Amino acid sequence: MAELGYGLAEQGRNDEAIAVFEGLAALAPATAYFHSALGALKLRTGDLDSALAHLNSAIEADSTDVSALTNRGEVLILRGRSDAAARSLQDALALSDSNPPDGFAIRARALLAQLGEL
Repeated sequence: MAELGYGLAEQGRNDEAIAVFEGLAALAPATAYFHSALGALKLRTGDLDSALAHLNSAIEADSTDVSALTNRGEVLILRGRSDAAARSLQDALALSDSNPPDGFAIRARALLAQLGEL
């Protein structure tokens, strides 16, 4: 089911992907991936309050989730909380330093630069 949700999200079928991941999150509420995906989708659709709640749940379940930390940083920027955003993005970068840089690390760095933190 998670692959179906991911595929729907890749196709831009956000509402359908949200429905899939909401069902999965209801079945396995402690699974960071489901909340991280929901947070990203809610960010994409502009539902910042819900995005932040899901991203916080994802990070609570897995504090090393670079995608959730990066997306949370973006949500916090959009909500005008620059200091909290910078902390989340710096945490994402610190975790990515031990791995080859991926799209989230690059995005975290770009968002930090936007904040004047790099």
